[in-house]
Amino acid sequence: MVKMSKINVPEELVREASNKVSQEIADVCGFGGKKPKVEPITLKWALAKFQLLNIKALKDSINPHFKSKYSDLTSVINAVNHGAEFGLSFTQSIEYKNIILDRTQTKDETTLQYKEIYRDIFVTTTVRHLIDSDTLTCTVPVLINSNDRDNPQKMGSAITYAKRYGLQSLYGLASDDDGNLASEKSQTKQGAKKKDFNIQ
Repeated sequence: MVKMSKINVPEELVREASNKVSQEIADVCGFGGKKPKVEPITLKWALAKFQLLNIKALKDSINPHFKSKYSDLTSVINAVNHGAEFGLSFTQSIEYKNIILDRTQTKDETTLQYKEIYRDIFVTTTVRHLIDSDTLTCTVPVLINSNDRDNPQKMGSAITYAKRYGLQSLYGLASDDDGNLASEKSQTKQGAKKKDFNIQ
């Protein structure tokens, strides 16, 4: 049976050896003798890392009406998907909201007050992180004339437009100059300038 005897080593020697080993590890890892800074993995941290990449959506689509190039939805998605390297992901949903407008009508010295329900359409974009529970949300209205809401092609185009700008807004991508396309499709909605309205 072998007995192990305890050797008392001065604390100064232990501290010196520990510092030497730490220095060697730091040199190998390229820390230059400094301890690596551990950054908290959060949604804001990941978004900042993504923006440092300076990603741009390719303007590979042509608007024949205005004879200009713009980034279509596919190009924007390809650009923001680089955020997955840092744990970022997104979802987009179409929402319908009822806006209740207070109306007043006067006829033959008789004032009638009533409420008018206006149904509006929005695209909500939400950015999430794998670890962080915080989220970023952006809601963009679907700009389309009331008479065109039964036209699937025009409705789909307006929804795609809202999806693009929701992603560009949250990820900080540069916007295009084809806003005229949306402005041409939209008109000033009656009651939009009213201050008294509730969204349900």
